[in-house]
Amino acid sequence: MSYRFLVLSVIFLTSFCSVSYAETDRQKIKAEITQANSSLKKARDNSNNIKVVIDKNKSEINRLSRKQYDAENKITSITKQLIESNKTKQTLTAEVEVEKEALAKQLLAMYSSGEESHLRLLLKQDDPSDISRTTKYFEYLNKSRIDRIKTVRKKLTRVKKIEGDISKDRERLKSLRVTLGDDRKSLQSELNKNAAALKQAKRVEVSKQKKLNTLKKEEAALQAVFEKLIRAQKAQAAKEAKAAALAKKKAEAKKAPAKVAKAAPKATPKAAPKSTKKSGKRTTLNFTANKPFSSLRGRLSWPVKGTISKKYGSARNQKQKWKGVLIKAPGGQRVHAVARGKIEYAGPLRGYGYVVIIQHDKSYRTLYTYNRAVYRKTGDIVQAGDVIAAVGNAGEDEDTALYFEIRKGSVPKNPAAWCK
Repeated sequence: MSYRFLVLSVIFLTSFCSVSYAETDRQKIKAEITQANSSLKKARDNSNNIKVVIDKNKSEINRLSRKQYDAENKITSITKQLIESNKTKQTLTAEVEVEKEALAKQLLAMYSSGEESHLRLLLKQDDPSDISRTTKYFEYLNKSRIDRIKTVRKKLTRVKKIEGDISKDRERLKSLRVTLGDDRKSLQSELNKNAAALKQAKRVEVSKQKKLNTLKKEEAALQAVFEKLIRAQKAQAAKEAKAAALAKKKAEAKKAPAKVAKAAPKATPKAAPKSTKKSGKRTTLNFTANKPFSSLRGRLSWPVKGTISKKYGSARNQKQKWKGVLIKAPGGQRVHAVARGKIEYAGPLRGYGYVVIIQHDKSYRTLYTYNRAVYRKTGDIVQAGDVIAAVGNAGEDEDTALYFEIRKGSVPKNPAAWCK
């Protein structure tokens, strides 16, 4: 009986200990899960805070880049003005010297003829007609001398004013150069902050899948911008077509000019653009405003000087491909419009930095992203070669580069087939 009791007691104690250990394990696991969730929340909050910092830095970089660009343009303008002012001053100074020399010769001639030349003529008792002619000659000489003196005074006054303007321009130039130097230091400081924030953002990335999801969202946001622009273009075209149809209907309602109204559309078919296409093939570098974008295939200039690091169609990651080209270029380098067009979008877009989208003819558009700053605004008309932005960071990459796309509608085209 006692043996049996002893066995039952051992079994009971063993079971109790097992239950106790299992409960302890559950508590440990629960604590670890809570800690992991807390760490994940902190990581997400940190990541969001870093993105806010990056966006703020990008905005400041854009402001400073624009300020620097404006200052450089002013310096160039004032420098040209100084060169022109100096040229004018040299010309006027030379003219004053000529006038002075002529006056000196006149005074010398006057001195040689004597101070009382009129009296001497009368005392000589020469022919009155000779005296009259000589007197007239002296009057002309005196008038000429007075006119020369006035001219010299005017030119000296003008030279003095130009010298004053030159002095002011030099002071302005000096001040602008100091300001530009300070702005460059501020810009470099912001770029350094941005680079540090980008490195920190890389360290807090949770996984490759999260990064892929972010890229997909950013690409979808960019695609949404394009689709919005295309819808607006179609709506405008439909509105214009409706207005044209209404105008045609009103014209047909009038009996007398009905035939004339029918003849008018024949005068404006789309024959002119075809001839423009043919003439466009003869031009290689000079782009004109009336040249269709489609005729510039293979003759467009690249938007920035650099090295293509990512080709069109190459793998961006496991599930995405590049729809344009990535051109490595120094940060701050000027980005140029490749053809004439209207800026449809100019501003920041998450994941793409500062973005510029230019609409060309026949639904063609060009896209310029990863800019640190944009120098134009929505609605501006730009010509081929016009500066529109400055090169910035390639997304989360530390390298500076420009991402460039060409699209017809929403369909991407290979930029290498269009640019030489």
